[in-house]
Amino acid sequence: MIKKGFIAGIVTVGIVLALAAFTEKWSYLYFVSGTMGAVSLVLALAYLIDSIVLGSIGTFFSSKKTRKVSRVEDAKRFGAIAVPNILAALIYVAAG
Repeated sequence: MIKKGFIAGIVTVGIVLALAAFTEKWSYLYFVSGTMGAVSLVLALAYLIDSIVLGSIGTFFSSKKTRKVSRVEDAKRFGAIAVPNILAALIYVAAG
C-alpha cells in the first residue's frame, strides 16, 4: 500500500512539473505540490487519529465490524503521497 501511495505522489509531482514547464510558471510547483503534500499529511494524521479512536472496526454510522484496508494503512498511504510533493515544494523554495 505504501508503494502505491509513493508512486501516486511521484506521478502527481510529474504532472505538476510538466504543467510548470509548459506554462513556464515554476511557482505552480510550490503551490500545487505544497498544497497536495499538506492535504495528504493532514489526511494521514486524520486517519492515524481515527485508527487510535475507532481502531479497525467500522465507522460511527456503520454496523460493519471489519474493513478491507485498515486505517493505519490508509494513513501510511497518504503519508507516502505527501513525501514527494513536500520534497518538490521544499526543493523549489531552496532553489528560489
